[in-house]
Amino acid sequence: MGSNKALLEVNGQPMISILVDRVRSLTNQIIISSNDDSSYRFLNVPVVPDRFAERGPLAGFHAAMLANTCSLYIVLACDLPNLRASFLNKLIALADGFDAVIPVSNDGIAHPLCAVYRQTCLPLIEKALQQGSNKAIEPFLNDTLRVKWVRPEEGLFADSDLANINTPEDLQRLHSLPGKDDA
Repeated sequence: MGSNKALLEVNGQPMISILVDRVRSLTNQIIISSNDDSSYRFLNVPVVPDRFAERGPLAGFHAAMLANTCSLYIVLACDLPNLRASFLNKLIALADGFDAVIPVSNDGIAHPLCAVYRQTCLPLIEKALQQGSNKAIEPFLNDTLRVKWVRPEEGLFADSDLANINTPEDLQRLHSLPGKDDA
């Protein structure tokens, strides 16, 4: 995109603001993982740097989990402007008995950057980072953790909930869509 996607505006608001507002209806413990805290001061939430530099979102999971011990974590990419709080509530409701609840879109792609995790995931996340993995999905592709893979046929979400902004065309397409409620 050539710029910080989190700060791209959708309906006059930075995408990160949209997500923070939606998550605030679920929790008051919000942490942003970034090595650039100055860009997010306007949100008035803690910003934690990665302990594994230049390692991508997996290092962000790790940093956030170390910064605040919780029973559950909602991990989100910064570029999910269609995400609904009601969908996140559904993921949270499925977490009993699982270490992770990860949606899988119709194309079979898992979305670890729009998922719910327990603190029990931290050791495997750290191990993956120590072994050089940068793939956010890596720690969850083994039999050690109990993962609930949520599929569209379960009726809990639409692929549009997971649509992220990767190109200027994606952003343009989003701007041309009518507004939607958080149903």
